[in-house]
Amino acid sequence: MIRQLFLHKGVRFLFVGGLNTLVGLGSYALLVYLGVYFLLANLISFALGVCHSFLWNKFFTFRSKERSLSELLRFTVVYGLSFVVSNFALYLMVIELRLNTYLSGIINVLIITCISWFGHNFFSFKNKQQGSDVQSQTPAGNNYGGPNG
Repeated sequence: MIRQLFLHKGVRFLFVGGLNTLVGLGSYALLVYLGVYFLLANLISFALGVCHSFLWNKFFTFRSKERSLSELLRFTVVYGLSFVVSNFALYLMVIELRLNTYLSGIINVLIITCISWFGHNFFSFKNKQQGSDVQSQTPAGNNYGGPNG
């Protein structure tokens, strides 16, 4: 049953997003706890999350076979846009609305998730055959590996 779930690109995206949330939010919380200014903590955790996300999304979520610099550049553009939106949202929540820094980080994850899904699905890893999100490979195929699977 779990294998059937992972046939859907959206499920794989959410799974990778969960892993990426652990990386990004975990490093953000750790850095804030260690006294790093929240915007700098966001920059560092964002960079870690981008590296993690690119590998998992390219090879696992979208199963991209493209070997080009343009794919990495498109991915970077999507994350660049979400980084700007992320910092603006964090600034508004922490400075203007005086929300808790940790709560703001969690809300920020939801914002980034939406931007990432649409940006990566329709721009970064755009499939020329934009058909069903259910992969046609059989469970016997190499569908369920990690970033290199």
